[in-house]
Amino acid sequence: MAERAAIESQSLIDIGDFASLYVSSVRIKNFRGIVECRVDLEPDLTVLVGQNNVGKSRIMRALALSLGHVPANKDDLTVGTQEDAVIDVYLSPGSTGVAGDEIFDDRVIARLRAPQTISEAPERQRFAWRTRICPSGEGYGARSEYHLLTYDHGKQSWSESSPPSVAYREQRSVVAADLVNTGRDLASEITRRGSSIQRVLDDLEVDEDARSQLEEALGRLNDRVVGASGSLGAIHTALESLGESIDGLGTPSLRPLPLRLEELSRSVSVDLDAGTGSLPMRFHGAGARSLASLQVQGVLYDRRLGRDGTALRPHPVSLIEEPEANLHPQAQFELPSLLNHIRGQVVVSTHSAHLVSVTEPRSLRILRLSDTGIRVVDLHPTDDSSDHRARRPSMHLEEMERLRRMVERPFGEVAFASAVVLGDGATERALIPPLIRHSLGTRAHGLCVVDPGSMATPYATAVVKFAELVGLPWLLFADADESGSEAARRLDRDHGVGDEGRIIWVPRPPNGDQNGATEQMFVDCDQQLCVAACRHLGYKEGDDLLEFMKKHKGAMGRLLSAELIERYPWHTSADEWPEPLKQLVARLDQMLPPGGRNDG
Repeated sequence: MAERAAIESQSLIDIGDFASLYVSSVRIKNFRGIVECRVDLEPDLTVLVGQNNVGKSRIMRALALSLGHVPANKDDLTVGTQEDAVIDVYLSPGSTGVAGDEIFDDRVIARLRAPQTISEAPERQRFAWRTRICPSGEGYGARSEYHLLTYDHGKQSWSESSPPSVAYREQRSVVAADLVNTGRDLASEITRRGSSIQRVLDDLEVDEDARSQLEEALGRLNDRVVGASGSLGAIHTALESLGESIDGLGTPSLRPLPLRLEELSRSVSVDLDAGTGSLPMRFHGAGARSLASLQVQGVLYDRRLGRDGTALRPHPVSLIEEPEANLHPQAQFELPSLLNHIRGQVVVSTHSAHLVSVTEPRSLRILRLSDTGIRVVDLHPTDDSSDHRARRPSMHLEEMERLRRMVERPFGEVAFASAVVLGDGATERALIPPLIRHSLGTRAHGLCVVDPGSMATPYATAVVKFAELVGLPWLLFADADESGSEAARRLDRDHGVGDEGRIIWVPRPPNGDQNGATEQMFVDCDQQLCVAACRHLGYKEGDDLLEFMKKHKGAMGRLLSAELIERYPWHTSADEWPEPLKQLVARLDQMLPPGGRNDG
């Protein structure tokens, strides 16, 4: 009997393979203010990157809704339009044949019933359906309709058939999504009914013989605890007296421990030992609880997903919002490894420059707002000239890798930027951000200042090419010395329009020094301002002021900006600022978005 129970228990674990396919693309239209957007997804990890309110969370919800994880509601419709919200999902085979064919396996075809062949040589099959969200006629909510999409070879596009063909639940169930929001917390999830971990613990998968033995042991342990405790023993005696004095009340008992395994599962505690003794998860920080919640995400798929179905288990898709939430910066560098170990497909929205900096460029999708909706820049190179994606230009791959290796700040900071300024040194990198925040307020949010060392370095070229690739406004704050000016003009000529409109020139010092242009600019503007800034670093009267400033470049920019703002506030005394800085503010005022953004 025990052997048979063990076999049955094992069969609950090994219940078939996940469907060999993945969600290769999603197209969204008129959904929560998204005019139109298409995002292509990787078979493993896809990371959505972009400024606040660009649409990352809305894309995640659209995926969760179309894959059946959340129901539609009225907020999914775009205010100000009578058109339905539309979400198209495209599935691709999970493997490629020797000849480059992409064909669903027989079990998947049996479930889908009608996969479409979109090319003959190599043969490529796809399956797609449309989720249409309409206002509900029964109240103030919304309802969802699911229709199959048909591929038109002549137009090389997908559309609904007329009349529409229903995409049945059985067909759509080849994929299962789980939306994991920023509030994940294993300490609370482990006790909350319906959570991922509780769905796993609902059945402990213990065979009957072992169950009987364990529950008998729990009963004996209960009696021992009650017998050993004076407080519990007194309560037990009092309850026995109550049962004797009131007829029909029943025989009371006291149970400090659950007697059934299912009850025990509801009191499971996860403890962590950081070297000072084991502590329950609830006593640890939010970052540890969040990370632990992600680590058990795959357990749900392995132990439960598709358990009630056939041997073909649905392909799992984890939609994870801001996995870096509450994590220490060093822990964020471990996230890609953790995310890549979650079964199936993972789509992440993030605000973490750390996560972006250690993620393979092919997995990144950089989202930027445009007049026609959301522009998605896909950094995975392709040689397919017919690829519909927003280019994936292979010519930029080497520069992006160089940028990731060489940049002092994380590569991810440039990916999140609203504009980028290349300065000529450490002083400019520290000087410019506070001055722009002071002069332009919240519009300066997302400005990234990069120190490439010189405008002639490969790093400077990489930053400019990357900015052009993603549609990021860029400026050069360049020294007007002979070698620097030629390098800056070459960058503008090769990647701009060549009219020097992207260059803010810092006048060359009278002595021809190439390393002190910005410092000399401040000395010429207000020498006493420079003296006041240098005193914070131990400057004494009689020291060579310019040499002292150049010797302390790492701290000088921050101190100069603070003194300039205090002495000459932009909104009352902008005329007193050095001319190149006034030009820089004016150019960024033209380039940056007209107002601040909210989180989205």
